[in-house]
Amino acid sequence: MQPQSPLPEEIAEHELLPESIVMRYYEAMAAGDLQRVKRHMLPSSYHMTLEAYGLQVAFRQPGFRALLERSEADASALEEVERILAEALRQKKRHPRIVWLETEVTGSDRRTVHYKEDGKTKKLYFSRTDRGWKIDYKAGRRR
Repeated sequence: MQPQSPLPEEIAEHELLPESIVMRYYEAMAAGDLQRVKRHMLPSSYHMTLEAYGLQVAFRQPGFRALLERSEADASALEEVERILAEALRQKKRHPRIVWLETEVTGSDRRTVHYKEDGKTKKLYFSRTDRGWKIDYKAGRRR
């Protein structure tokens, strides 16, 4: 019996190309699956994402902002932030339409993925790590 070739969702994450990660990132965000989101991002970018979505929650929940601020250094605070944000993302039920446009090579270990989210042109920056391509918001900055 011959082994089956892996389905796209079964491909090891370190083998994924940046344009595939963009799609998986949006799917994970829509599902409120922050553990999967985290796997596709550098830690600094992941915390920036938590902060951006966390500010929306902080307006509705007193004390959440303080919890969010502690989350980078406190594992239990991070766990609580992730739980609250995951639920908020699931309740949004937002499933944007993502259309890949191009992947720009910006260096041997850098890529920029250009895409449209519900018709609006966007881009995400990526860096290659020893665990594959990761979303890296800072990779787009000039050094």
